[in-house]
Amino acid sequence: MPKLVRMSVQRTLEDRRDDLQAQVARLTKAPERGSGISFGKRVGDGTTEAVARLADVSVVDSLNASVEQVEHALERLAAGTYGTCESCGAPIPQARLDARPESTTCVECA
Repeated sequence: MPKLVRMSVQRTLEDRRDDLQAQVARLTKAPERGSGISFGKRVGDGTTEAVARLADVSVVDSLNASVEQVEHALERLAAGTYGTCESCGAPIPQARLDARPESTTCVECA
């Protein structure tokens, strides 16, 4: 892979990782003081907030998995194996890498 292309891919992956990590940080930020969640006998704002926080946990898990995929792609880039399917060894089509630069498998193996 030419050096300029490698640098461009690396920058794209690093930007994606940074964006994902920023989203995780935003979702895992502690609630502001005085905005505590209360639970009572009726469904109210506290219950709504609690349900929203539970949904955020699921989103954070997904974002963390994406961060791991990007980190793995960066490792493969450094090792010189980026763009090659981990499963079958075939080249990963450029269209797939353009759409999902963190891809480490071809469409057939994914």
